[in-house]
Amino acid sequence: MSCDRPGKAPATIIRFFSFITVWLCWSGLVLAGKPAQREEFTKSFHKAVQLSPGLGIRIDHRHGDIVIRTHRLEEARIDAMIRVSAATKADATRFGDQIEIQVEQTAAAVSIRTKYPESRDGSLFRRQNVSFSVDYQIVIPESAPLNVRNSFGNVSVSQLKASADITNAHGLLTFKDGEGTQRLENSFGGVEVTGNRGDVTIANGNNFVTVANVDGSVNVRNRFGNVTATKISRAATIVNSNGNVLLTGAAGPSSIANSFGAANASDITGDIIVKNNNGAVDARNIQGGAELSTSFGSINFFDIGRRLACIATNTRITGSKVAGGAVVRTTFGAVELRDLGGDTEVQNSNGKISIQDVRGEALLKTSFGAIEAMGISGNATVSNSNAGTTLSNVQGVVDIRSSFGPIDVSGIRKGVKIVSGNSNVTIAGIADAAYVKTTFGLIKASRIGGSLTAENSNGGVTGSSIKGAANVRTSFSSVILDGVSGGVDVYNQNGSIEVLGLAAKTPGSPGCNPIILRTSFSPIRVYLPEDAGFNVTARTSFGKINSELPLTVSGSLSADALSGKIGTGECELNLTNNNGNIEILRASLKKK
Repeated sequence: MSCDRPGKAPATIIRFFSFITVWLCWSGLVLAGKPAQREEFTKSFHKAVQLSPGLGIRIDHRHGDIVIRTHRLEEARIDAMIRVSAATKADATRFGDQIEIQVEQTAAAVSIRTKYPESRDGSLFRRQNVSFSVDYQIVIPESAPLNVRNSFGNVSVSQLKASADITNAHGLLTFKDGEGTQRLENSFGGVEVTGNRGDVTIANGNNFVTVANVDGSVNVRNRFGNVTATKISRAATIVNSNGNVLLTGAAGPSSIANSFGAANASDITGDIIVKNNNGAVDARNIQGGAELSTSFGSINFFDIGRRLACIATNTRITGSKVAGGAVVRTTFGAVELRDLGGDTEVQNSNGKISIQDVRGEALLKTSFGAIEAMGISGNATVSNSNAGTTLSNVQGVVDIRSSFGPIDVSGIRKGVKIVSGNSNVTIAGIADAAYVKTTFGLIKASRIGGSLTAENSNGGVTGSSIKGAANVRTSFSSVILDGVSGGVDVYNQNGSIEVLGLAAKTPGSPGCNPIILRTSFSPIRVYLPEDAGFNVTARTSFGKINSELPLTVSGSLSADALSGKIGTGECELNLTNNNGNIEILRASLKKK
């Protein structure tokens, strides 16, 4: 067996055989099994070295722990404990006596090196059933730069007020209460940093990284382990895979790149960029802007100080309280947003969109998912297919393109334009003009502050309380208009027309509003007030014309055609039918 550091190999093989190697080295076991009895050899080492100011410390070691503390003296104190166990006392002693601790001083640094027995080919000498370690306790000047190389043991450094470059493997690496630029590298062991005044760079693999209370920037690269970074006074950059990432309390622009694990960022003073794959993203209390992305995991956010961008796939996105606007794109997941402080754009496919309280314009697009939006201070532009759309309380203009889903729009302070197909459309409380086009669905319009234009086929149209004119085109269904203040122009095919609630003429009021109604194979009914004044032209085929109001006929009298006047006759009433009756009725007789 070998206690050397494993060479390069596929990751799974490295992790497996490294674990076996460490276990065998430290336990003293061999493939043949644990011996019945072992003998031990121990030897201590002590040395003190005077250092010139600014002189560095270099340590080259393996197979043992290193604990480094500092003091204010210009002196290095090196204490080591050598331990060897073997089947016999002689074997343990022979091996232990050949372990050397070399301390050399040059003009640049004091070098501390552990040298183990070697065979003729230069490899580490060992006999069967021999296990060994050398543990260091070292005190160095607090201002001495530090360079450490170790493996198969823990490394601990505390209260160093100088830069350090530490590389370890197969053991825990801890660094506490330092000052300076620190570079820490480890593998198959965790990294813990608690307190440093200066930048910290960490590279690790196959274990966790924890960083806290760093007065400087933090740069972490890790894999196969969780990363936790808290209270960083400047920027934090974290690259990880196959583990969770938690970043809390970074004061500068920061970023997280992760995969196959969650990524969480909170209490960030600057901007934050989070890029994840196959894991969730959570961002909270970000004073700057946020760019969040992932795939196959949810995105959740709260309290973003500037603009937000979310780009994802196969992802559900939820969040609220964004001081700026937002750009959100995803697929196969719902989008739910609230309290957005600027223009908002949402594009989705195969997922629902729900937004509320947008202080700006909204651009919404999806397919195979419903759209629900309310409380938009600007214009709203919507594109949807194969699902319903609901909009309410919009201060600007509404423009909707949709198909195969019902549309419900209400409380719009400006105009509405809707183009749909194969769906019902309902609009109410529109402060300005409304244009609606659909097929194979019912159009229902009420409380329209301007004119109404409705184009339909194979679907009905109903309208009420329309302050402007009404212009309707449809087929194979009925048209019912109640309370149109302006002119009425209806063209229908194979469907009835009913117009009522026309305003009574106010004496001395200027002008008038024409009424033009055309259909086929269904009746026309128009309810007129008692003081109506219309110039009537009515004609039909295979039907009858009937008027409940007194009518002065001009020309020849016929059952299917007439011309004449009702009252003063100043307004146009043009009624044309084919294979259906025409009825001019008293408004007072209409049953409500």
